[in-house]
Amino acid sequence: MEDADRRTLQLNRVFLVKNIANPDDIAEGLYSREIFTEGMKDEIEVEKLREKKVRKLLDVIPRRGPDAFVAFLDVLLETKNEHIANHLKSGISVQNKSNHQQDEPEEDLPQTWPDPLSLEGPLTVKVITTQNRRPKPSWCYKMGKKPRGRVLVINNKIFFGPLEEDQFGRKRVILPTREGTEQDQRKIEEVFKQLNFTVDVFQDKKGEDIRDILQQEVKRDFHREAECFVLVIMTHGTHGAIYGVDGKTIPIEEIKRQINGENFPAMADKPKVLLIQACRGEERDEGVRENEDINQKIKEAEKNLRDLSIHTESDSKRESTIPTMGHMVVAMASTLGMVSFRNRIYGSWFLQAVAYIFAKYSYKDDIHQMLIKVNELVSRGRAKDSTVKKEFVAVSEFNSTLSKNLYFFPGVVTEEIKSIGIQQASD
Repeated sequence: MEDADRRTLQLNRVFLVKNIANPDDIAEGLYSREIFTEGMKDEIEVEKLREKKVRKLLDVIPRRGPDAFVAFLDVLLETKNEHIANHLKSGISVQNKSNHQQDEPEEDLPQTWPDPLSLEGPLTVKVITTQNRRPKPSWCYKMGKKPRGRVLVINNKIFFGPLEEDQFGRKRVILPTREGTEQDQRKIEEVFKQLNFTVDVFQDKKGEDIRDILQQEVKRDFHREAECFVLVIMTHGTHGAIYGVDGKTIPIEEIKRQINGENFPAMADKPKVLLIQACRGEERDEGVRENEDINQKIKEAEKNLRDLSIHTESDSKRESTIPTMGHMVVAMASTLGMVSFRNRIYGSWFLQAVAYIFAKYSYKDDIHQMLIKVNELVSRGRAKDSTVKKEFVAVSEFNSTLSKNLYFFPGVVTEEIKSIGIQQASD
């Protein structure tokens, strides 16, 4: 709750205790808006005296997040307490009174990507600070528990398959070590923990191990209480599949089926987010030159990218049409048939963009809005190949079957899950 709104309640406490005649109705209204839990409503209703009910009401409201004050005013109007609502409004500053505050001006996205200035140092998630940031509950998934849910990370760096023979008959591993992937893991953990998720990491897993991990994950009792599930896969990929460290492939469609509503009943009607950092083919995109202005901008960016480009690799090594999967959003580092790029120093273009955008914009944007920004940021990257004297671009993409807006509401906690029952993963 805003400090100004909290002070309004404090200064008017005596007036409210004296004038609120129907505290049970107000508690019921706040419960219907998901501001109060059922237990909070019951605590007020169990009190014998009206004055005690009102005092209990006023003790709880300031602790119920940024929406609580506006919801309280709305409920006062609905419960025939217009004079009380008007009295409180008269004490609110002009800035808060209208409940139509303007968002802070958005910072422009970095002009080049990866951008060292944006990626160096820890990311701090911006939290909700004004009550008009949060949309009505009917238009978005519930997202207020602590923790919100689990983030399962599978990070494959060092591969020992598949093998091929060179011209001398010696066997060698086809898939190179994914340098820089630890930076992706660090940033993803950093941001999602601030978004009130628990994060569990599995490293260097074979294909069959990945299947087993997912099968065990969907059986966890914790998910019955959770509000969201996030799966992040960092590995090499090919057309329609990802690689285990043994070179065995798992179709992306199989992964999606493993976490769909049928196989993951605890999350059947809850949002599931799948982030895949892997190539989807071996083609490289040279981009489309629209006009001379764009050419000039590219030339200007080359100076900043020189040091980065020599460290940039691809995660390469046909995607079927994605079927309808309820309450799921799938974001991928590249489009069909194309490579994705990873910087040896800073990490992948895609997951670094996810971490950067989620940290800066989750306080006001839903996941669709943020993933559009991720697409834009990834598209600003440039990778040079000195052997052919060309530079290449990339773009990420996402598909969604979410039926509501998915906001993470950083800084808002309406309920804590006491018994988590999570065991740490062991490699």
